[in-house]
Amino acid sequence: MIYTKQEWYTPAEVALHNKATDCWVSVNGVVRNLTSWLKEQFRICNCIKSCSCPVKSWFCEDTCVEHCNCFKRGFSYCDGKRLAMAVLAYAGKDLSHWFNGDNWAHFTHPLVGSITPYHRHGPGNEQPVVPSTRWRPITNPWWLDENNVVGKVTERTRPIRITNTLTGSSVTLEVCSEETIYQIMMRYLPHNYHMLSYTWRYLDRGLDYNKTLAENGIPDERDLFSEVSLPENIHIPDILLFYNDDLTEDPPRSVCFCRHIGCVLNECQEKHEVCSPNMQVIKKQCVQ
Repeated sequence: MIYTKQEWYTPAEVALHNKATDCWVSVNGVVRNLTSWLKEQFRICNCIKSCSCPVKSWFCEDTCVEHCNCFKRGFSYCDGKRLAMAVLAYAGKDLSHWFNGDNWAHFTHPLVGSITPYHRHGPGNEQPVVPSTRWRPITNPWWLDENNVVGKVTERTRPIRITNTLTGSSVTLEVCSEETIYQIMMRYLPHNYHMLSYTWRYLDRGLDYNKTLAENGIPDERDLFSEVSLPENIHIPDILLFYNDDLTEDPPRSVCFCRHIGCVLNECQEKHEVCSPNMQVIKKQCVQ
């Protein structure tokens, strides 16, 4: 069994990361982890500092603490960190409406008539609205940084029921419509770690693990149910798992784990990896 890295995420999974110590956002279909970026933003402060000593002299006391003047001006946080606070307020949410493609959304300034970034939901990268020597190009913005990419957010989620015919247990999962059967297997791992000894079937036919649910002929009929005023969950497609009784055991996760997002099962004989104690060959192809 090759344990692959998760590629697709649901909006509910992104919404779980909504803290300063664990901040994820989705922008234009890409899930980004901004935890390290927020930590760096909160650490840097370019404001002029003043000390807490009652008497200003050349030498400060041992208890002297430098603080930012933004607090005296009425800000609840440093003025230089307003962009980080605006992003933190929308942690775990989709920020695609902030941008127009790869650039920040712009509007025509009502006073000077220049095209300037539109910061409707909070402060952004502050730039002069008129030609000025204070203008600086934005280098490596967080919404274009490839180092913070976690995966992709799905356009549509769908429910799927998985029933183990050996134990009679049934689990309903919310999966991404773009995920293949093998990627859905990774979501089902907490319920069954020995999946390679099972055959996955739907309506008495086998499934191609490299194809999505729709490509395997498993329809999503929720829109049809809504048109006739029926509950969307009145019927959920059910995948049946049949035990093969091959007397095998899957290896630990640390033994066989592919960290490439594009790692999928492949029937090519040239690239393979032995991942089972019974020397069963599991083919894989890693997209570099």
